[in-house]
Amino acid sequence: MRVLVQSRPDLLRLPAGDTVQVIETIRALGALGIEVEHCTELSPYLDAFDLVHFFNISRVQETYLQCKNAVDQGKPIALTPIYWNIEEYVLNGETVQREKLLQWWRKDHALRSEVLRWADIILPNGWAEMNILSRDFAIRPSYHIVPNGVDPAFKDAGPGQFEAEYGLRDMVLCVGRISPRKNQLSLIKALNGTGLKLVLIGPINDPFYLEACRAIASGDVVFLPQMPQAKLASAYAAAKVHALPSWYDTPGLSSLEAAAAGCNVVSTNRGTAVEYFGNYAWYCDPGDIKSIREAVLAAYASPKELLLQELVLQEFTWERAARETLKAYEKILS
Repeated sequence: MRVLVQSRPDLLRLPAGDTVQVIETIRALGALGIEVEHCTELSPYLDAFDLVHFFNISRVQETYLQCKNAVDQGKPIALTPIYWNIEEYVLNGETVQREKLLQWWRKDHALRSEVLRWADIILPNGWAEMNILSRDFAIRPSYHIVPNGVDPAFKDAGPGQFEAEYGLRDMVLCVGRISPRKNQLSLIKALNGTGLKLVLIGPINDPFYLEACRAIASGDVVFLPQMPQAKLASAYAAAKVHALPSWYDTPGLSSLEAAAAGCNVVSTNRGTAVEYFGNYAWYCDPGDIKSIREAVLAAYASPKELLLQELVLQEFTWERAARETLKAYEKILS
């Protein structure tokens, strides 16, 4: 079987959660003996491939053009949508130009609908995502749930490298792009005055939002840039709690990584996190500062929830994601 994976053109230049998902899916499929190539062009020649697998309809314009190319060439299509409706976030989050964002989102809905219609099978990351797709687009497509995964190597990291470089241990950690959707501003507000050390690690998605975060941050808040996986794994190992109060996540790769490393996990209650972490994590309302504070304080006061680590390492590996992806491929090629 030969598969072409297609993604947004700047997947590697502007890394985000979908970057990890695409790279790790390709690697794990290769380990199963599937020939996979990655291409970001809008209209490649597809004769050498049995099917094309697309990622991401949130930013849909390039996906639409790539997908239309596959339709025109008569190739079966698998689609990992990485979708959540952003309207609640736009209307309630710390966003600017709300009307412009809503206009953009709603304008592109017709393109998302067309891509979903073209797909021979849809691979959502959880049931909640599939339900949102069905609600927003009134579709009943063929689908196969493919959970996100995590590298088991996060389990083996130690805190020494991070602690030696930064002098930090037993802190609250938040890994993710510094952006209104990830909601670090509310996390800072929630923890101000608690005495807990908060470490934020991630690339700057919005410089103005970063400045707003810095403006209210106490001396207990540390901002660190994006870092390579080995150092990041050490940061997770050094942390007591990982908190990601996003406006939505499915479920947030950094939450999976933190769980694999043995952190107590505080997650948004929007998205698919409950499907992944069950009763072994703490959940918060991203629009409620008190809810965020209470969830983090409860997680910090609790012993490390190692049953969550065990669950994640058993159920949410990239190997399992690849095997489920392969089942979806076989469905549309049979």
